[in-house]
Amino acid sequence: MVHTQIPRLDDHAIVWFVEVIGLVWKIIDVVGESNESFANAVRNAVEEAGKTVKQMQWFEAIQFRGTIKEGKVSQFQALVRIGFKVER
Repeated sequence: MVHTQIPRLDDHAIVWFVEVIGLVWKIIDVVGESNESFANAVRNAVEEAGKTVKQMQWFEAIQFRGTIKEGKVSQFQALVRIGFKVER
């Protein structure tokens, strides 16, 4: 079994290639935003990526953060890692 991870910058997303037994997976990191919740921020990230990325199989919420205005939470952000199969 070959397992290789090579980081590189691609369109403002960190991209990893993982090769396991002839299958190649590409992994991207995207940031979703929401004015309502972290869950919606994750959902927005996945749904927006799905408009251009095919064969998405899984996601992982990596990091959460937000902004504060006038003492209240004004925006939620979620860093989401998405894995998908590379078509050959």
